[in-house]
Amino acid sequence: MMSKRSVAVAVALTVLPAVAYAGDAARCVDVSVPKKVVESQKGQWIELTPEQWQFLRGIYAMNPSTPPGLPYGDRAVLAKVDGRDSGLVFFLDGNRACTPMEAPKELLALLDDVATARISHEGNGL
Repeated sequence: MMSKRSVAVAVALTVLPAVAYAGDAARCVDVSVPKKVVESQKGQWIELTPEQWQFLRGIYAMNPSTPPGLPYGDRAVLAKVDGRDSGLVFFLDGNRACTPMEAPKELLALLDDVATARISHEGNGL
């Protein structure tokens, strides 16, 4: 049987990530809780690079659906579940998963660019 916290994480991963954590975004849980939920959904738990983590810290700080300030932790993971084109980022603080943030497919594309150091010089300039 799943605990209340596990059910909340499962809902967050599969239904409404931003809404499910709206009032609980600054709390942390043992990293095994969301990781087990992801694994039970046959999903992926992807460790992000330090560059991706730094990039996502800026996104988090400017995101109107996250609490003010920077997220907890010193690294991040991306939780992806089959059948969804979005994911959920967890900022990790030791063995705790904290401050989840929805990652829509557009943000996932940018994360790929950061991971591969892809730079786009498109545009008209100033």
